[in-house]
Amino acid sequence: MPKGILPRGTIFWTGLFIVGLFLPLTFGGLGFLSDLGLFTVYASANLMWSLVLGTAGIYSFATFAIVGASGYLAAYLSVGHGWPWPAMLVAGAVAGLALGLLVTIPAVRLRGVYFALLTFGLASLFSSYANVTDALGGAQGLYGADSFVPQGDVGTRGGALIASYAGLLLLVVALIVHRWVDDGRLGLLLRTARESEPFARALGIDIVRARLAVLAISSAVLGLVGAFYVCFYRGISPAIFDFGTLLLLFAMIVVGGLGSRRGVLLGTAVLLFISEYFLQAGPARLIVIALLMLLITLFTRRGLVGIPEQVREWLARREAQAGAFPSPARGGG
Repeated sequence: MPKGILPRGTIFWTGLFIVGLFLPLTFGGLGFLSDLGLFTVYASANLMWSLVLGTAGIYSFATFAIVGASGYLAAYLSVGHGWPWPAMLVAGAVAGLALGLLVTIPAVRLRGVYFALLTFGLASLFSSYANVTDALGGAQGLYGADSFVPQGDVGTRGGALIASYAGLLLLVVALIVHRWVDDGRLGLLLRTARESEPFARALGIDIVRARLAVLAISSAVLGLVGAFYVCFYRGISPAIFDFGTLLLLFAMIVVGGLGSRRGVLLGTAVLLFISEYFLQAGPARLIVIALLMLLITLFTRRGLVGIPEQVREWLARREAQAGAFPSPARGGG
């Protein structure tokens, strides 16, 4: 096939999609399927966070605050008012959109560390409110929500397969949204504003409107992720606002490669594997994650996903140097 007929990355993403379809059937243990579901939740949230942190350059740490708050609303509507799971997903997305717009208001004036501290505070606020509110289950959480897994299939391989494929569908939605924003006009505007706000304004870019758009879009998907989380686990607890979870997600993005869809998936898979399959190591696994993050930050430009390119550049430099300065043994006179 002539070069350039297929869009860049088509073969990779098509292959990944096929692998995703057969992965649950091939490795069908309940433990693996549960971890696969958790991976889709984390990866979907990380893709949206990557849009905010990487593409837009906005230091927002409200990711799981929005996921958690939207999830709690979905759980409350289901447990307290009998809403079915499709309505829960819609309510979660709407709640996420509303929270995203709310977060955007201070983003117009606050920058850098100040906005980061504000978004950290939101997670603490939501966590404290959930812990002391009886209607939300208090510290024990709110359970008994509706799910896309039929009640009779809970705990069975069939039920786990349904949940896994639902998670993969959620991940496909997140990937489509990320590509639509990052590769489109909005992504170009955001990257221009990220590099130089004065230059972006000189070009006539409405920076406030662009940031409002990316926060609203990403937050709506994060709200959907929160509602999906509730449907997946049939409930939610204040543990979703845990600071350690937020840091783990941040490490996934940095290790994989900030701003890259492949990097987000790779980083999420690697660190989730370390976190889940080495639980018996206790805090030692967190030290491993921290060291990996340090090494990636020091020695790579774009995380794990950028290593092949760096290796190719290094080999090209070596080849160029060898051509420019041939060794005496190979002749030259």
